[in-house]
Amino acid sequence: LNRMCEEEEQLMELEGLKPEESYLECFRCDLGFWDACYTTETNCSRGELCYTGRGKAADSLDIKTLGCANAEECNAKTTVALFLNNTIFVMTKSCCDTPFCNSAQELPIYTVFQITLAGLTISHITKALVG
Repeated sequence: LNRMCEEEEQLMELEGLKPEESYLECFRCDLGFWDACYTTETNCSRGELCYTGRGKAADSLDIKTLGCANAEECNAKTTVALFLNNTIFVMTKSCCDTPFCNSAQELPIYTVFQITLAGLTISHITKALVG
């Protein structure tokens, strides 16, 4: 196991990377509403960048995600299905390349209520659009 780590470090040095530079640390939030996100810290895979994703569900609800992305996903619009009812929204990921550059505000306790309310709103909007 040590030999594999040493070989990986040697390979990174040949490519001009220091071991600590090979994996970017970013914030991660799977789903947030408006600017409220419950964040954790994550280590990206080699070559990935930090991103902040923003989109709008049902043309009224601001959606936010944070995490790691490949360079080709940056500044590209993607379609995402939300919740079990598959509400569709378009998201654009903005990327950055320094540790924790996709910072997010801490999620206050009262925001849990707002997130629940937003989820119910999306559910009702989707039912109204579909039914």
